[in-house]
Amino acid sequence: MNAKLYVYPTDTVWGIGGDIFSEECYRKIAKIKGHDSKKPLSIVFKDYEMITSLINLPKEFSEKWLKEYFLLESTIGLPKSWAKVELPKWICQGSEFISIRCQNSSELSPIYKEVNGPITSTSLNITGQEPIVNFSDAKDFFNINMSDEYFCDDVETVCSGRSSTIVLYGISEIKIVREGKYIEEVKEHLKLLSA
Repeated sequence: MNAKLYVYPTDTVWGIGGDIFSEECYRKIAKIKGHDSKKPLSIVFKDYEMITSLINLPKEFSEKWLKEYFLLESTIGLPKSWAKVELPKWICQGSEFISIRCQNSSELSPIYKEVNGPITSTSLNITGQEPIVNFSDAKDFFNINMSDEYFCDDVETVCSGRSSTIVLYGISEIKIVREGKYIEEVKEHLKLLSA
């Protein structure tokens, strides 16, 4: 199992993550960020195929629908019961949802390949502080807190600096947990699921 941590840019902020099946990765992230070791983490996937290798998606969650959804700087929580494999307890931490994002970037592609699958994803920062949005601050944080891990030096992705929208898609209801910049577009896009 790969216990290496990776620091990389996303469409919103710089992130930190690792192999979703490595408890050591989870513990290292909690220690670096200084948060409770019972905090759930999102999972970031390369593409639709990678998502469906881990999660049973109903037909309304088409590749086109998800691709457009993730372009809106959004995370979606899906019922944990949809997972095809038993997820480690540290991913959901008692929640009934698996929070997922999808990003296929030049920075993340080699990480997916090295881990051979999706990775955990959370903001690069000390808990309670603002997430990091630029390269130099990310590099400084890395050098101070985790210089023996992996840092993505070759960067093309520009972080927007905004918080993502977070939606929980339950069996009986859809709940918006956090509103990002594109919340109105997200709401319209969610309507397509019941159309």
